[in-house]
Amino acid sequence: MMDLRRLFKNHFDTKEISDDNMKKFAEVHLERLSANNGTAQFTAMITATTAAYTAYFGAMTNEDTKFAIQQGLTVTMTNIFENFKKFVSQKEGIVRGNFNKTSAEYQEFFPQGLTEYSNANLANIETLMSRFAAAAERHNAALGATLQSDAETFLTDFKAARKAQLEKIGEVSAQKSTTSTTRDGIENELMKNVHLIASMFIGDVDRCMDFFDQSFIRGSEKEDEEEIPAEPTPPNP
Repeated sequence: MMDLRRLFKNHFDTKEISDDNMKKFAEVHLERLSANNGTAQFTAMITATTAAYTAYFGAMTNEDTKFAIQQGLTVTMTNIFENFKKFVSQKEGIVRGNFNKTSAEYQEFFPQGLTEYSNANLANIETLMSRFAAAAERHNAALGATLQSDAETFLTDFKAARKAQLEKIGEVSAQKSTTSTTRDGIENELMKNVHLIASMFIGDVDRCMDFFDQSFIRGSEKEDEEEIPAEPTPPNP
């Protein structure tokens, strides 16, 4: 069996991986995270890895990578946007069933009817989300805590996704630092991502490798098979 200590080593912390190869590996990794980010499960990973990338390599210049990441974050935001509209359409019947359509309570949710939500755009969707969540909180005794919780989650997730989308990759100018401390940042972030993705798809090697391209950083077969030396046996007293 493989020595488990190999799993805890930072395999990116090696002079065998050049800056150029580390840069390309990170870019491809970010592209693949973004392409699989439809349900926002990788947004935090994308944000942290991009920050570490920028701190060491500077502003991203690869247009394809920038576009892929921006598109991935845009898909996340758009999915939340569209799912919220479906959510409101489904829950309108609950609101109407508890408070008739001409009641003041119904008007708090739908002052301009359901159409206002179905016609929502990026300019007003956050306002509509805030209104719906606030009304759900005021009337949670009648409508239930789940409605309020779901509405608040939509608002929180949308604000985070919108913020990430607007902070486009490459807009922040940063000079590359040559200190080993700065390179540690991208090395650590990439290793963290390896472990996080492995924990998400335990045993599914092919799925895990969907997020990485080792061709830029693989060493020799001998290096791959190298084991961490065993700890010396303490002398007998």
